[in-house]
Amino acid sequence: MSYQDIHAAEVADFLATEGLIVVDQRDEHTRSKGQLPGAQPASEAVVGKLVMQRRKNPPVLVYCYHGNQSRELCSFLAQFGLSRVYNLEGGWQAWEGWQQQRQPKHPN
Repeated sequence: MSYQDIHAAEVADFLATEGLIVVDQRDEHTRSKGQLPGAQPASEAVVGKLVMQRRKNPPVLVYCYHGNQSRELCSFLAQFGLSRVYNLEGGWQAWEGWQQQRQPKHPN
């Protein structure tokens, strides 16, 4: 079992996936500055709930700041039988960068 990487440009559409569970692995202070819509912190309770829901196999999107720590959680979830696990490649930093690229550029 494994997980899939997903690029920041794909996430906006992916967030509309029915039943998607979004897990933010960053610390509370960083999350307070911004997060993906509907994101839940990667607490023991949230992770435990995901493991218990493995028969329902919900789609799960995990991200952290750079996309490294979230890989470990994605692997962990996949080992427990979740087959629809996605890692935001490059993490929150990639998401913010992609969002900034989409902003209209104003001439100086």
